[in-house]
Amino acid sequence: MIPALESHEGDGEGDAFAVALMAELPRLVHLAARLVRDPDQAQDCAQETIVGAWRRRDQLRDGQALGAWLRRSLVNRVIDRSRVHHEELDLEAVEADWHDDDWSVVPERVLERAELRDELEDALARLPAVYRVAVVLHDALAWTASEIASATGASLPATKQRLRRGRMMLVSALAADDERRLASEAQPLRCWRARRHISGYLDGELDEATKSAVEAHLEDCPTCPPLYASLVGVRATLGGLRDPDSVVEAEMADRIRSQVSLRT
Repeated sequence: MIPALESHEGDGEGDAFAVALMAELPRLVHLAARLVRDPDQAQDCAQETIVGAWRRRDQLRDGQALGAWLRRSLVNRVIDRSRVHHEELDLEAVEADWHDDDWSVVPERVLERAELRDELEDALARLPAVYRVAVVLHDALAWTASEIASATGASLPATKQRLRRGRMMLVSALAADDERRLASEAQPLRCWRARRHISGYLDGELDEATKSAVEAHLEDCPTCPPLYASLVGVRATLGGLRDPDSVVEAEMADRIRSQVSLRT
């Protein structure tokens, strides 16, 4: 219970809402820690979300929707608070690379870096917030594209495009030190057409004709298989960040409760 919240609402309904907020705290802080690398910033986002929810509690009509309401608020807060990083990847430059049939990566190097937590988080930090959020929520926390779209207020097609671009940017960030490999063989399906379908291929969303064309391309192309292997490996590594049984450390929970009390 948060004493400062109780003082703002003297009836049982207010007490119950404060209890419900605290019950959501572990999941909220866990989510913030996955989206924001800096622990203090993650804590700020979580506690600001809780305070904001308390102040806007009259807007919530369905008590069962509290968790989704808080997660949506947190995700949008993370995006709003994001600032351009001095090493943030340039989307146009990344897409230009992926459009280039001669460009590829060394998958062993990409996966080697992805398996190092610091390297993976550094690479994620270089993604613009909207793309980083889509990748982490989907590949690390197992949210569906529809859930991400609902949380961010984006359309489902826009969300899937953010996920596709985010995955490409993450591989590019992890492969930043690799040399480009040349490929001179003409392919029935041009590389960019295959590469733009890889994200959908990973998620099993392609129709049979497109799926077959992508698979045929991957069998013959010298540059796309390493990119595909990197996407698969990085997505699997992100899945390893998922920890549904995690809880907020007692010290962090106490600090958040203290800050919430001060702000309210």
